[in-house]
Amino acid sequence: MNITGLLARDTYDSYLGGYIDAVQAGNTLTFNVIFTANSYVYQRNLTMGVKFDWMTSFQNTTSDTAVYAGQTLTVTLASAIPALTGQYSGLNQQAHTWTLELWDMAQGATWNAYGCSDYNYAPPYVQPMCRSLSSNGYPYTYHSLAVYSSAQASSYNSKLQASAMINSLNNVLGNTITPAPGTSSALAMLAQANTQMALANNAYALGDFSTAQTDYQNALNDANAAQSSLSTIGGGTDAATFTSIWIEAVAVLFGGIGALLVGFAGFKYLRVRTRASAGYAPSTAPKA
Repeated sequence: MNITGLLARDTYDSYLGGYIDAVQAGNTLTFNVIFTANSYVYQRNLTMGVKFDWMTSFQNTTSDTAVYAGQTLTVTLASAIPALTGQYSGLNQQAHTWTLELWDMAQGATWNAYGCSDYNYAPPYVQPMCRSLSSNGYPYTYHSLAVYSSAQASSYNSKLQASAMINSLNNVLGNTITPAPGTSSALAMLAQANTQMALANNAYALGDFSTAQTDYQNALNDANAAQSSLSTIGGGTDAATFTSIWIEAVAVLFGGIGALLVGFAGFKYLRVRTRASAGYAPSTAPKA
């Protein structure tokens, strides 16, 4: 089985305090079950239904699907997730469970009120038969379902992007004692991005999703600015930092006077001074 329409799978939600699958309120989840019939020859008539914990009954497929011996097909059921209004306004305040049942029974029959059981493991393979799947159930592929508001969904997407960029920038810029040339602006924006991320994480954990949405977006904007500042020298990067480190490097190479000699005039001065030094001899004799 697989589910389409999820915003996230197996992600930790600090407000709900656990790992969840997430869907945005008002969107549709589609359950797709791949069914393979065994070799026993008879017509199977499949119907499928889902029940979330906010529902009082199963929502079923509108008609049955005929399946024959050895045949494989996919049974699909789409279910709309309520908007966060009215009686459903608090759906995002807790994690939810769901149960999916796939029934094989005579055409026109109704589901067994006494529960879902599978008698298809041995002859005579009599109908009705049923298989049940659920959130948090074996084989533990799916978790409890979180229904996100638009602010939560936006927070998740911004956090996902900002975290990836911030982690990359931290790896590149955070492991040096002396900032590399042209990186001071990027470091400042990265520090700001990390601060905004921390504020957003705290707001989200406290259930202040509107503030979290703003702070996560700010973290993403700062991370983008930090990355952009590294793209060119003389544009977004800090030219003063680059020049400062260049002067220090020249000073070392030229015995401490490099800070006064950077630029064409300085190098010309060095050349003239070298020619005037005692013992200087050109590499080739002057022409007559």
